[in-house]
Amino acid sequence: MNLKSIKALFLFILFVINFSFAQVSIKPGEISYIEVQYNNTLVAGETYNITLKFTDAFGNPSNNFGLASKIKAVSNGLEISKSEIYPGDIKNGETIITVKGKKAGFYSLTFFLDEKPLILKVLPLEALTSSMNFRVINNKAEIAVIESKDSYLPGYPYEIRISFFDREGNPVLEKSHINQTFLINANGSTKEVNVNDFNGNVYKFDILPFTVEDFNIVVQDKSNKNILASKTIKPEIQTIGKIEVIAPSETEAGKPFTLEIKVYDTQGRLIKVYDKIGKDIKLKVNGSGRIIPDIIPKEAFVEGVAQIQAIYTKSETINIEPVILGLNTSIDVEKKTQKEEKKIVEQPKKEQELPTEKKSEQIPEKKEKKTTAIKLKFPLELGIISKVNLISSKESNFIYKIYFSKRNLEYEVRNYEKDIFIGKENIGKLNFVEDKDHNIVLNISLKDDYTAEASLLKDSKNTIEVKVVEK
Repeated sequence: MNLKSIKALFLFILFVINFSFAQVSIKPGEISYIEVQYNNTLVAGETYNITLKFTDAFGNPSNNFGLASKIKAVSNGLEISKSEIYPGDIKNGETIITVKGKKAGFYSLTFFLDEKPLILKVLPLEALTSSMNFRVINNKAEIAVIESKDSYLPGYPYEIRISFFDREGNPVLEKSHINQTFLINANGSTKEVNVNDFNGNVYKFDILPFTVEDFNIVVQDKSNKNILASKTIKPEIQTIGKIEVIAPSETEAGKPFTLEIKVYDTQGRLIKVYDKIGKDIKLKVNGSGRIIPDIIPKEAFVEGVAQIQAIYTKSETINIEPVILGLNTSIDVEKKTQKEEKKIVEQPKKEQELPTEKKSEQIPEKKEKKTTAIKLKFPLELGIISKVNLISSKESNFIYKIYFSKRNLEYEVRNYEKDIFIGKENIGKLNFVEDKDHNIVLNISLKDDYTAEASLLKDSKNTIEVKVVEK
């Protein structure tokens, strides 16, 4: 082989070697997909970071926008940190955006490249979709609205109604992600209520205020002591319109009888706080005798009713007229007679007697039975009484059990004891205690010649009436 041939072969080998080691730079193709993994439930007011990974059709990380200059992010209600994404925002095929929802509801987020929506590959299932879908739910309660009336009627149930909202104004309906407790102070007492203790975003309960002054309702977050709402409630001061006097149809001179006085307002409602807003009442009679006592102090009224034991000194028919001391205007007086507990059997009129007939004999009068009634009113905050059952009746000892349909265990029942009088005679006593099941056991012990019956009054909520009657 001559020198010329050797030189040509060397050049050929050198060319082949250079060709074998040639480098080609392969750039990613135009963006075709966005890979994303995210939680589709957002809590209102909270911000969430979402990582977007852009790839071409073969899964290569890409920031190749083709002929477009930017990617547009479009939502129908979410706040987005980047509504436009440029190639320089994408590092190693990834960028991060922040989303936030304010109002509860359903929303979507779509990305457009050259006016065409990019396909989203949602991990881990790699489901393909054209938009990210979100549900925004309420946050914890930071606002409360007290919807109760601006005034209350003393002695009557007053409903407190409170609605709870998050800081964005959404009603607090979703609660599975919230553990929040509120302190509700009303008329000097405090209730502790968890957000999961009631359905919806509205909590309602009744109180029974016997005050005649303004009181505040304050709603507070127990954990951070923030006050969510407060409201001042004013009393409705009733104007006296009528006095009702209930007396027996007949009695004996010097013998005690029960006199019941009730005071109503101009709308016919019982004034249950007469002891706080009323005045003493004087009893006037049109007879020649004296009624003792003749002054009923306002403090004698319990929930608008005064029951006193009175006597009259003369045997005659009288009218008893109550007069409010210090009141210049006239008040209607309604007089009622108690249902008679005995009947007077009159002797039949004599017809012309025949010699063979015997004279009619007068049927002796039945002895009037002594009686009294005691009312036990339990506060609505304690719970709602559903029924009263007689558990035991032995001789003159009676045991009743008072059941509640809904019992508030935050309120303690203290042991109670009271002597029972008819006139000045002490005929026994009653007491009640709370049992292990949080029901109330009522025990009535009487003298042997008396009997008792306890029942739930239908027209007066949570009031038990104990009637004691002579056998």
